[in-house]
Amino acid sequence: MEAMKPFLTDFYGNASSIYRLGRESAIAINNARSDIAECLGCEAREIYFTSGGSESDNWAIKSTAALMAKENKKHIISTVFEHHAVLHVLKTLEKQGFEVAYLPVNKNGVVRAEDVENAIRPDTALVTIMYANNEIGTIQPIPEIGEICKKHGVPLHTDAV
Repeated sequence: MEAMKPFLTDFYGNASSIYRLGRESAIAINNARSDIAECLGCEAREIYFTSGGSESDNWAIKSTAALMAKENKKHIISTVFEHHAVLHVLKTLEKQGFEVAYLPVNKNGVVRAEDVENAIRPDTALVTIMYANNEIGTIQPIPEIGEICKKHGVPLHTDAV
């Protein structure tokens, strides 16, 4: 709260504007971007801020799909159990010619990593599976799925909000 307080009271300008309050906000955002990049061991230019989880999911999935489509990879793997932020963007991508495999989950709401691996094809562009279900709290085997995706050279997106 102490770190945020100045930006709720004194530095509330639009960071994209040219006026003083905006410039001060832009400096603070760039400093935060640099701090986060240092913690993650990446470049500041690789850090993007969004308005929330749905926007982030949409951006990640759509941009990866567009990039992979350039390599004629238009197959996406997900589950029937995803948040609507993911399901809605997948339905949109299907209308654009992508094929989506919606994997089932067991009675506890968990997808089997083996099912993910069995669904991967040469034209698989992306696997997108939530980390924890927002309704019942089940945790998906993301580390195992990540290893499978890495082995097959397929990008993995997880909604970890």
